Amino acid sequence: MLRSELRLRTPLFVAQAAVVNHTGLTARTGLAMPAAPFGTPAWQLPTLLSYLHRLRQDQEDPSPDRWRTHTQRQTGTVPRPYTRYQADALHDPDAVCVLDIQLGPRDEATGWPAAHLAVIEQEEDACPFGRLTHRHGVEAIAAYTAEELTAEHAALSDRARQHRDTYLQQLAKLARRAAEWAEKVRSAAHADAVHVQADRARARITG
Repeated sequence: MLRSELRLRTPLFVAQAAVVNHTGLTARTGLAMPAAPFGTPAWQLPTLLSYLHRLRQDQEDPSPDRWRTHTQRQTGTVPRPYTRYQADALHDPDAVCVLDIQLGPRDEATGWPAAHLAVIEQEEDACPFGRLTHRHGVEAIAAYTAEELTAEHAALSDRARQHRDTYLQQLAKLARRAAEWAEKVRSAAHADAVHVQADRARARITG
């Protein structure tokens, strides 16, 4: 579906990815969904992190098709972007939250794919973008995901107490569980990096 087919002036969350293969060729893909209520870094970063974790487990390199298939698979309470997006999100006033993702082949030593993330956020109808966050590498992306989810859990818990809202309580618990999972992924990526560094150090000593 083209961007023009989406309802005009709907604030959008956009996840756009550039995937580089072993030959250096780059393929781009984009998906969008309404920004409210789940089009935020806290709720959408776990989709990216689970994709990177799956590539590590399956020993596969990223590809646009795999990314779209993974992202468009709707699971659980939180919706994922599902509409093909072909515009330039950086110049789209409707795009109030953009995940700009760069993915590359897996590192042979650690098994994790190369990944760089830029999160661009703006208030609706505001110009220019109000917040830009960069994270490089799976460990940093996982740490950022855990931070965002922890903050979301705190905010939801506070609102749930104020309004005595059981739905907000459930979302708060979901955010907490997702934050704990993101921290486990961060720990795994860190452990893999430490093991590789140790192996290289031993090789230098024995070599």
